Amino acid sequence: MNIDITEAIKKMAGWCPNVSLANREEEMIMEVYKKEHIHKIKGIGFKEITGILHLVYAIWLIGTALWVLAEIKLFPWYVLDITFISSTILLVIGINSLMIFFNFIKSANTHRVLAAVNIVLIVLFFMYLSQTLISHEPKITLITLFEKPFYYYTFSIVSLILFTIILGIPNIITILSKPTEERKIKFIAVSFIILIVTFALISGYYFYLNMQKDSMILEDHEDGGYRIYQMTPNIYTMSGLSMEDYPYFLDSYEGTTGHPISDDSYEAIQFLRTKENSNVLGWWDYELQIKAADKKPVITYASNEIKYTVGRPSQLYDNFESNEKVVDVSTFFTTDSEETAVGIAEKYGANYVYVLLQRWDVYYQVMFNTVQPDIGEKIYSSETLFNELYEVSMAYKFKTGAELEYFDKIFENGDVVIYQLK
Repeated sequence: MNIDITEAIKKMAGWCPNVSLANREEEMIMEVYKKEHIHKIKGIGFKEITGILHLVYAIWLIGTALWVLAEIKLFPWYVLDITFISSTILLVIGINSLMIFFNFIKSANTHRVLAAVNIVLIVLFFMYLSQTLISHEPKITLITLFEKPFYYYTFSIVSLILFTIILGIPNIITILSKPTEERKIKFIAVSFIILIVTFALISGYYFYLNMQKDSMILEDHEDGGYRIYQMTPNIYTMSGLSMEDYPYFLDSYEGTTGHPISDDSYEAIQFLRTKENSNVLGWWDYELQIKAADKKPVITYASNEIKYTVGRPSQLYDNFESNEKVVDVSTFFTTDSEETAVGIAEKYGANYVYVLLQRWDVYYQVMFNTVQPDIGEKIYSSETLFNELYEVSMAYKFKTGAELEYFDKIFENGDVVIYQLK
């Protein structure tokens, strides 16, 4: 019997022809798998990367919009509207980006249409918020830029441009990409249905928020352009002030001067209502309190010349006052001459002076800078100069309840002082 020594040695070493064959087959399968995997990686092209970019944007925008809407502040009305409208636009852009992502996966041709819709929405977003820019902004960083929606969309023109450019990047890329020939009508229909449902849900939520506000109305004076709300513990405003100290919110129908008010301020409003009709001299920040007292404020807003002193001047909601009137009112409070003050009061037919003590020193600085801008800047840095000018002014005399020759103090509490022209 012939024995194959080679085969015998292989068997003694544990070699099996079936195992060897299986190993070769496994190696071939792995080789094919590697080639297919490498081919898939190489096959990830421009469209797939753009689709992933849209997915990232969708997660960011939808998450941001839903978070902001969930934490939305009901007062003042214009902040509610700015936050709601801006968040809705971001939400729709995010949903469109999500649909674009799935559209890329399916190789459909509707992505350019959705990207075009997003471009239109981004333009509307920019145009809308450009009407309510903040006057001053600290250093812009990437973190502060992305935090803007969480702080009532408080953009300056620079940060708004940067934010808008970031929003537009994936959509511009998509618009400029080469379209495919495939078109999925069903996908287009689903896209429109999703957008319609989104708008319906958002509209319902907005209606719910306004129902909450309406349930808190204490006084509603549409003719006077204001409402007074009785605050409740579960309602928050952008002011962050305690409800115990400020149990009411005085809001306007149109302007942006709405603010929380204390019991003392509400008492002053009720007192002034009992007085004869007349114009009232006071700074524009609390013109709404004067209106709530059924009186007419001499000025209702800042002038264009000093709009930089307004935290968030709105070209969309506010009517800027004439600079002559603003300068006159500023002169009334900053002058050290009671005769000058009387002349201005008579010029505008004002028999009352309304002084809100909260932040009155700050208002004085603004008023002085309005009248004498060359010196006004110096009082911000020199406490000595500020005190020297302030303590002889009519503003200081009204604040401290001084005895005056031409004005009688007729009301005073912890928040408000009211004088009447003799």
